[in-house]
Amino acid sequence: QGDHISIVGRSGSGKSTLLNILGMLDLPSTGTIEFDGVPVGNMGGNQRAVLRGAAVGFIFQQFNLLAERTALENVMTPLLYAKGRDFWRREKLASDMLGRVGLGSRLQEKPQRLSGGEQQRVAIARALVRSPRLILADEPTGALDIATGQSVMGLLAEVAEESGAALITI
Repeated sequence: QGDHISIVGRSGSGKSTLLNILGMLDLPSTGTIEFDGVPVGNMGGNQRAVLRGAAVGFIFQQFNLLAERTALENVMTPLLYAKGRDFWRREKLASDMLGRVGLGSRLQEKPQRLSGGEQQRVAIARALVRSPRLILADEPTGALDIATGQSVMGLLAEVAEESGAALITI
């Protein structure tokens, strides 16, 4: 909790695979992974999915936005699984997070109408909207100019600090 870790390596060295294992998308072929002291390998797929949805924010290299959904709807998607107040405030939470990444005026745009950098910021907002305990970022500034990239890295650090999350960046 609270750690910021960068993983650097050559293309094809397994960095993204490691992120997928840490985020419980994949299981390791050997060894064990624990999340909060609980062995992930002993959990069923549904248990891992619930824990991942509640505790892990992914920023994928390919963004994985839903093409037929607006930026706002894409960022609201993880909040559909929230409980209580966050579920009922999902539109406001998503709108606020899009504002924090500089897209407050682009809420109703679908991904194809956004630049690559804007799509990446939507993906970042989606990953952060639930204030996850673990943020996994696979080259989160790859499609951004230097100034926007610095801003995004600052936002990642800020949100991680606010929520006490660990931040692992490729």
